[in-house]
Amino acid sequence: VLRGAGSVQYGSDALTGVVHLMTQKPSFSSSSKWSSQLIGRTISQGMEQSALGQLNYQSSNLAISALASKKIFGDITRGGDGRFQRPTGYEEQNGMIQFRFKLGNHWVVENLFQQTLQDRVPVYHKIQLENFAINEMTLQSYGRAFSRWIYSGNHAWNRQVDWTLSYQQSKEKRTLQKKGTSVTRLEEDLIGTLGIVGQMKSEWSSNVQSMTGVEVYSDAIQSSRKDITSALGTHLRGLYPNGSVYQTFSAFSLHEWQMEKWHTHAGIRYQHMIASLPDSTVGDSRISSGAWVYDGGLSYSPNSKITFFTSFSTGFRAPNLDDLGSLGIVDFRYELPAYQLKPEYSLTKNIGFRVQNRRYRAEWSAFHTSLTNLITRIKTTEIIQGYPVYRKENVDQAYLYGFEWSQTLALGERFSVGNSISYVLGQNKTQNEPMRRIPPFNANLSVNYQLDKGNIALLWLFADRQDRLSAGDKSDNRMNPGGTAGWGILQLQASYKLTPHVQLGMQGVNLGDVPYRMHGSGIDGMGRSLHLQVGYSW
Repeated sequence: VLRGAGSVQYGSDALTGVVHLMTQKPSFSSSSKWSSQLIGRTISQGMEQSALGQLNYQSSNLAISALASKKIFGDITRGGDGRFQRPTGYEEQNGMIQFRFKLGNHWVVENLFQQTLQDRVPVYHKIQLENFAINEMTLQSYGRAFSRWIYSGNHAWNRQVDWTLSYQQSKEKRTLQKKGTSVTRLEEDLIGTLGIVGQMKSEWSSNVQSMTGVEVYSDAIQSSRKDITSALGTHLRGLYPNGSVYQTFSAFSLHEWQMEKWHTHAGIRYQHMIASLPDSTVGDSRISSGAWVYDGGLSYSPNSKITFFTSFSTGFRAPNLDDLGSLGIVDFRYELPAYQLKPEYSLTKNIGFRVQNRRYRAEWSAFHTSLTNLITRIKTTEIIQGYPVYRKENVDQAYLYGFEWSQTLALGERFSVGNSISYVLGQNKTQNEPMRRIPPFNANLSVNYQLDKGNIALLWLFADRQDRLSAGDKSDNRMNPGGTAGWGILQLQASYKLTPHVQLGMQGVNLGDVPYRMHGSGIDGMGRSLHLQVGYSW
């Protein structure tokens, strides 16, 4: 988790931080060996039935991992009355294979192929609130493949150099039909993304290192829509201009320096975006814009147990194709294309400290973020197909501030307690109102007991009431205009290693069967339920 920064290292959209999830890589071994894993999972009331299998091979120069899974999600119950929220169920299939191999003493090649398919994913709030008989993603498909070539050099300037060639493809087919009408709308979007990334890590000395890189991504978009009445079909403009191309070009450089109790970092990035939108509805357009961002940070550790840190960072979000070219019904509104949009910018200041010893660990941080040139959806007086029409403009300025606090205390060799709290306030200065979808104050508290072959934990999750709503929140049919009620739920979880090969897991979710909803969600939280897992490894 990278708090308060991100655009310098990761590019557009990382305005105030990054959660970076890294796929586990197959590892090399001095001797050849095979291993495998099978996992089964079920949730009471038929809310989930899943199975996953994985097979691995390791040797000194070759490592392979193959994985496949099938998931069947049933309709979700709600807390309080235990009623099913229908329709919310769908099915999913996954497959992935990775293989790594060494080429001599300096090269390692990593390859990955992955495919995820989801079938008939319903949009629950649309069916419940907007008189739809059918509103679903009939197919959601995501696939990716990449080949990364990593060179480990002998010189300070090329300690590690890697190049990655990737291709991603996302397909979504949607089916929509209002009650009382014979018209069925079929929509389809297909996005193919080609990417090239090169970066070089340099270690100029034992306490000075840097990372420099370039990135190029190109999206090709196909988008279509067809309205069917009986046997007749009418082809119309899709959600996005068909044949659109969206390209980004970036260069960045990051630097770190460490000396005794001090550690500092600084970085800079330039990113340029070009979008070509051949739109017969509102005319062809070509949009080009660029952004410079930079960041810096400093930390001080007077001893091995405590660290103070502070940082500043600028971030940006380039207008994407959804901002620029979407035409039609999106959520609770009807959107028009907006080809005049420019990037959004942020400036974040962060300060905090960390404490850690044998029994106690804690981290506190506070931040302030100013946002400029925000892309805002402005409601017009027009109504199309029964939905209010919105147009997008770079008009707003806003700010966010808040804090995070987490800590863990060991109460002996087996018992420990922990908690975390988070608070953020967002204010739109231009509109003089709260920002949209700001989460309420929330916290959790856990009590953990370590077994010889497993552990048991009791968790309390809490969220305060959120009634600081923007005009957009109040007009969102998924939200109560008076705000989202606060809630607190109890959960029990346990794991146990039954044999050297068999691992068991259990979670009791929402033990009090409390009715609740995450702020901004279109569906209530899961009611009282039992989750069971069994895993076999060889």
